[in-house]
Amino acid sequence: MEPEPTTAALLEAILNLTNQVGSLQAQISSQGQQLAELKAICKETNNLVGDKDQGGAQTKPGPSTGPITPPTHSGGEAHTPGTVRPGLKAPFRPSRGTGFDSEDEEPRLPKKEPQGTPRRHLGYLTPFDAGSSVKQPKMDLPKPFKGDTRGRKATQWLDRMMLWVALHCNQFDEEEQMVVWILYHMTDKAADWALPIIGNIIKGKGNPPTTIQALTAKFKEAFANPDAKQATARKIAALTQTTTTSEYVTEFRNLMAELDWNTEAYIAQFVRGLHWKVKELLSTKDNIPDDDLEAIFAASVKIDNICWENEENRPKKTPAKSPVSTATTSTTTTQRVRLSEDPNYVTPEERDRRRASGLCVKCGQKGHGIKQCPNGWKATPKETAKVAQDKSEKE
Repeated sequence: MEPEPTTAALLEAILNLTNQVGSLQAQISSQGQQLAELKAICKETNNLVGDKDQGGAQTKPGPSTGPITPPTHSGGEAHTPGTVRPGLKAPFRPSRGTGFDSEDEEPRLPKKEPQGTPRRHLGYLTPFDAGSSVKQPKMDLPKPFKGDTRGRKATQWLDRMMLWVALHCNQFDEEEQMVVWILYHMTDKAADWALPIIGNIIKGKGNPPTTIQALTAKFKEAFANPDAKQATARKIAALTQTTTTSEYVTEFRNLMAELDWNTEAYIAQFVRGLHWKVKELLSTKDNIPDDDLEAIFAASVKIDNICWENEENRPKKTPAKSPVSTATTSTTTTQRVRLSEDPNYVTPEERDRRRASGLCVKCGQKGHGIKQCPNGWKATPKETAKVAQDKSEKE
């Protein structure tokens, strides 16, 4: 006969059974989550296939469409909409399309934020409200950044990416998700830099950038040209107005975008490079604030436009004929008349004809050239008259 179990043994057995039941429940929950993910993927695939069969607008998944949940740092599997990932503050609910919610999803109303809450960093870039009837403009998603370019091209890609995110900010619940979305669209060398940051954001480790401003600073540290500011400072110092003031302002603004000077330095450099006439007229305008760069831009462009308009409307003077040219023409004509009266004068056309025929240029006969001509030059009218006078005197 077996001994009766003690109370301690019974408690231990109950605890073991409880742990096993909890483990089984966790496995069931995990399998249910996986089934939900598979259902979502099948539904997504079915929608895509259905759109293709019906001849509707085909939506290709990938970087060229709307936000798609980026993979985790370790497993690489996509989370379904509404799934809370570790390290993220809110569920990531992407939608298909090029910036609009799909038809099978309920329309999402704009979130009501409590008073005093600062606006989203990129929200002020777009005036479109998620609940507005105005249709948002469509913008193609920029191509993934490979990291093989640095400097201005890299920062321009980031600016275009942030503009895309701003136009589709209603698809993101948190600014942190915008950061992950931008990092997800980096490949090759850039992905080697971005994936560890995504992993830290998902796992909640370290101090990764979770705002657009922090991401911009970290991105520029990695991909911006360290000598770009010095080179741009040299360019803006050498910039002067050579065409219209409008073009000068445009070039000046482009260089300003890469610098972080204060307003006084910008104004001093801009005025230094202005055309002297525009600068002179600008100094007479007392109603323009000395510390308002935009007002100085506008006033300079207006002054230059007025100067060009006055120059075009000014009556043009017809140039007077120069008497020197008339005298030269008459002198040339007189010389030609005198040459034609000379019996030894041979026209250029006649010279070419005699050379082509093998004749002497001087006398026009065959058998010798101009240097061996035995005939000599013909006597001029004055010489003929003198010879006749000598003969009459001898007689």
